[in-house]
Amino acid sequence: MEQLLTPKTLATTLGLAEQTIYNRHSTGGDLPPVIKLGRLLRFRPADVEAWIESRLRPTVPIFSEATPVTRRPGRPTKAEQIARRSR
Repeated sequence: MEQLLTPKTLATTLGLAEQTIYNRHSTGGDLPPVIKLGRLLRFRPADVEAWIESRLRPTVPIFSEATPVTRRPGRPTKAEQIARRSR
């Protein structure tokens, strides 16, 4: 039978504060699947490893230069101001 991780060991593994683990659990935040033993939280090492692996893969496409960049409306650039005066 595999040894379950406590919130303290999970926090150490992830480099977080132990309280962060409890806060994320209570707010439904991003955590590996939890096993509740009475009032105690425990985590399976295999679930933690799978959860970490899923965070390492980018889910959002990486910004490429082929994507056109649109400016937000607002104050015109200096070049736009000069071009308007030249008309």
